[in-house]
Amino acid sequence: MGAGVIPFAVHEKNLYFLFQSTFSGRKVGYLIDFGGGLGIGEGFRETAIREFVEETETMYFTDDLQKASRIKEKVNDQIPVVDALFEKTLLDHPDWCCKRSPGKKVPPKQWKTFFIEFPYRDINELNNEWKDDRDGRFKKRRKLTWVEVSDLLAIYEKKPNKLWKRVRQLEYAPNVIRAIQRERMQ
Repeated sequence: MGAGVIPFAVHEKNLYFLFQSTFSGRKVGYLIDFGGGLGIGEGFRETAIREFVEETETMYFTDDLQKASRIKEKVNDQIPVVDALFEKTLLDHPDWCCKRSPGKKVPPKQWKTFFIEFPYRDINELNNEWKDDRDGRFKKRRKLTWVEVSDLLAIYEKKPNKLWKRVRQLEYAPNVIRAIQRERMQ
């Protein structure tokens, strides 16, 4: 069982969705959500929140990138910040989430991915921090990418293999994305 989050933000009258990509491992070359397996005693929401904070190495919500790290104390400090964003989005839109489709050969894990509104952040400095990591401060080098809504819908329709498997398998994801677009781009 696992969970993830695909953050979205409105910036300069455009709607964007945040993905990550990695430079090593089996997910290289894909647009990936922020997610992973449920921890002990965690539900889907708690897992998605923790995974976002861990996978961004606490950089997304810090002003001093030099102090960002994945240590438990820093992760725990940011969990309430991300939880408040989940609360705010899901209060009005509890349906802005998707399960994974059952698949054909092997049923996938039970999985839930949330679409949550985040404050927009210029991610170039975060990406540079990962790129310039010479002392191994970070667990894994990543790159964050904001994908504009029409581009994301086109990927789902015409090039779904650009998406990591669990993102491709989200049931009704294009419908949720369009619902967000209608709501936020009025």
